[in-house]
Amino acid sequence: MTTNPEARSSSFKRFVTDHPLTSYFVLAYAGTWIVLLPAVLAQNGLGILPFRLPDVLAFLSFVLFSSFAGPTLAAFIVTRVISGKEGVRQLLRRYVQWRVGIHWYLIALLIFLIGFLLSTSISLGVAPLTTFIQKWPLIFSSFLPNVLVFGLLGVFGEEPGWRGFALPRMQQSYGPVTGSLILGALHGFWHLPAFLVADALGPFILPNFITFVLTAIAGTVLYTWIYNNTRGSILIAILIHSASNAASGFIVQNIVPENPQLGGLAQVIYTQNWGNVIAFGILALLVIVFTRGQLSYQPAQTDKLANNV
Repeated sequence: MTTNPEARSSSFKRFVTDHPLTSYFVLAYAGTWIVLLPAVLAQNGLGILPFRLPDVLAFLSFVLFSSFAGPTLAAFIVTRVISGKEGVRQLLRRYVQWRVGIHWYLIALLIFLIGFLLSTSISLGVAPLTTFIQKWPLIFSSFLPNVLVFGLLGVFGEEPGWRGFALPRMQQSYGPVTGSLILGALHGFWHLPAFLVADALGPFILPNFITFVLTAIAGTVLYTWIYNNTRGSILIAILIHSASNAASGFIVQNIVPENPQLGGLAQVIYTQNWGNVIAFGILALLVIVFTRGQLSYQPAQTDKLANNV
């Protein structure tokens, strides 16, 4: 017995139309995890397969290929099914939605840099702040160039999915705060295969993965607040994500001592990245309180984004 291809296609379209968020997340996870599977199983990862991927290929699999094969491809597939060609065009227009006010560019660039600086200060005291003040010109010679580099790589393939497609629908269904918390958890856990690859985010250490996901949850609240104030600009979402990645590396390479001498609770906070959870949790809580739990959510605007009109 054979199944009519048209019937299968119709069933797929009906499921995607009825369950757009579920369809998006399944496709986003599947696309990324399938691409990363060779690196996870190779000697770079779990060591199940008898070969090692070249370091450059393993890195690019995570930074570039997996993001486009996952969140971006999923966003465009689901958008095409539920909104047709016009929906795809509307999604693409938000890539170049740049008229949002200069202050939102500054906030997008600096909020995660501030967060990571505060994070290190929780366990290292005022030393990181003092070093940052002394080395402030590196913002222009190191941090900002890295923002552009990261923006041209992996995050360009992530944000059309997480913020461009999923976020407006999450806010529609669950509200701005709960929707952000759920999205942050799903976005954080999506990175799991990269933690199993030494040349990506590995090696896998459970406490560090937990703090990574918790930081992603808190950070998503900040994303949502900025996203809502920039009318759903994918360009600004890419800029935030790029600045976040660049800020993390900038602080580690230029501000934090290579082998800080810590003990007790401070050592645990530093080595397991609990400082990130605390710092970004505080920032997220401040934004929630400041916006009275709305994160600048505007239902009419979100409805337009979710419906691609």
